Amino acid sequence: MVVASERVQGTLQWYTPGPQPNGLQAVDEGVWVIDQVDLDVYLLDWTDGHVLKRFHTGTQHSSGITWDGEAVWVASTWAPIDLFRYSVDGKELKRLPTPGRDEQRGAHGLEWIDGKLWVTVPPSATTYELDPSDGRILRQFAAPGGRPHGIAWDGRHLWVAETTLRTITAYTLDGRAERILELSPGPAEGPNPHGMTYRDGQLWYCDADTRAMCTIPT
Repeated sequence: MVVASERVQGTLQWYTPGPQPNGLQAVDEGVWVIDQVDLDVYLLDWTDGHVLKRFHTGTQHSSGITWDGEAVWVASTWAPIDLFRYSVDGKELKRLPTPGRDEQRGAHGLEWIDGKLWVTVPPSATTYELDPSDGRILRQFAAPGGRPHGIAWDGRHLWVAETTLRTITAYTLDGRAERILELSPGPAEGPNPHGMTYRDGQLWYCDADTRAMCTIPT
């Protein structure tokens, strides 16, 4: 089945306070952000991006972030190439091995769906569903292109951003692509989509190059 792509343009909302945002997760209070340079987790206000909470992590070149209802998960892309679980006050609670990693790089996007941890991994160009108790792979499918980054769940589709291609693809959870959004350059320069999340009918993505937070209606 060939899926036609749709040209879209992101709308700039505001800029993140950290130098290079690389993962997003929407919650009611705000948006969780992980920054790949200062390695801090931020909870930012939806309105203007001001900091509501912040803590440092033991990750390196941090990328994906998600929320499991009680704690935050963060992907460490460089050694230690693991998936970390943190309390909201920054205490490390757990680590899981990253599937599909190579010797130098690990995961990027993270998402929590119905008690399972989903992750995109550029070295293997694959999206995985994991058992969060032990990291066991439950299912997997090929990601778009070779550089998948942020992922977002809207209740029906798992959206996967591909940074090199500058696309966002909507998948069913069995790996069937149903929509492709091709990002056009906009007011945020780029775009270079990295972290991504979903809230109220819109995809939010961050551009690691410009720190821009942008939205696209779905």
